[in-house]
Amino acid sequence: MKFDWGYLFGMVLQTVPEPRKIAREVQGLAFSRSVLWQALLLLLVATTFLGVISSILFPVDPEAFGVLMADPILTGIAQSAVSVLTVFAIYWIGRALGGTGGFNAALLTVIWLHFVLLVIEIGVLFLGVFAPGLALLLWVMGMVMTFWILSHFIAEMHGFRSAGLVFLSIFMVLIVLVVVMSLVFALIGLGVPTEIGVS
Repeated sequence: MKFDWGYLFGMVLQTVPEPRKIAREVQGLAFSRSVLWQALLLLLVATTFLGVISSILFPVDPEAFGVLMADPILTGIAQSAVSVLTVFAIYWIGRALGGTGGFNAALLTVIWLHFVLLVIEIGVLFLGVFAPGLALLLWVMGMVMTFWILSHFIAEMHGFRSAGLVFLSIFMVLIVLVVVMSLVFALIGLGVPTEIGVS
């Protein structure tokens, strides 16, 4: 695997039609765990930075979307927490279901997912200035790609045959996670308001 932007961008494009092939290449990288954590942290910082730029170009009303969604720093912190939990969930839950993947492979899975999303977010930010409609379409496609990539990468990592069953498992875990995180955010006053006043 080469670490130049042209090659990496090509791999990002190839991740959609051939996710298992890219998963084998990514998960086969031999880096120390500390280096992988640093790589994930760097990607999360980059994503938060893009969020700050986006909030400047396209301000979000806190009364309509809640304090968390309106503040890119808080969003970045929440995203970081979810990312770390995702790494452990991929490893532990996969192992509990008979998977054989290692912890570093789980880290690499989340790192690559964030890298793909970072490329998409750069595209969304660029299109948001010139073509908001296309930016929205790319954002929706990015959300769909998240589950597509994650399902196939986890299936490849743990040796599962069906990516569809992996997707269902992710969906179930996600529901539980959303409920738990919503309760936590509500307790600390960061929940999205359920009523929006009309002046």
